[in-house]
Amino acid sequence: MRLLDVKGLTVSFRQDGQDHPAVRGVSFHVEKGETVALVGESGSGKSVTALSTVSLLPDSARISGSIRYQGREMVGASAAELRATRGNDISFIFQEPMTSLNPLHTIEKQLAESIELHQGLRGDAIRARIVELLTRVGIPDPAARLSAYPHQLSGGQRQRV
Repeated sequence: MRLLDVKGLTVSFRQDGQDHPAVRGVSFHVEKGETVALVGESGSGKSVTALSTVSLLPDSARISGSIRYQGREMVGASAAELRATRGNDISFIFQEPMTSLNPLHTIEKQLAESIELHQGLRGDAIRARIVELLTRVGIPDPAARLSAYPHQLSGGQRQRV
């Protein structure tokens, strides 16, 4: 079953009255059970392509083509539908996680926000879920890591957060 089907994705950014293309005609699909890595040179559009799948681009972005997730068109999807999909169904592991993690907040606070939003957990249940997830991805002494800040983790650990 095709979970994600991207066809003819073109993304440009409007600046000073002109469109500047970042991605041109990208097509790919992801089947159930597959993991996909977008690989390319710096500036080739990998991040823009990934962020396009859940409309996490700035307002200056112009997206055309089709991005279908589980048969639903994501280009032009409602804010509620995008919120339900982001982080819960579609996630990313970026090469440099410090651009995604907030250096001013603990790992627990940053993970708790997403878990509360997507799984509806509260209080001790959130904390237990975070410890469970950190254990699953091989973070040593996960309970102690809850109070850590991103700079206190290794690069590989930050990617797994």
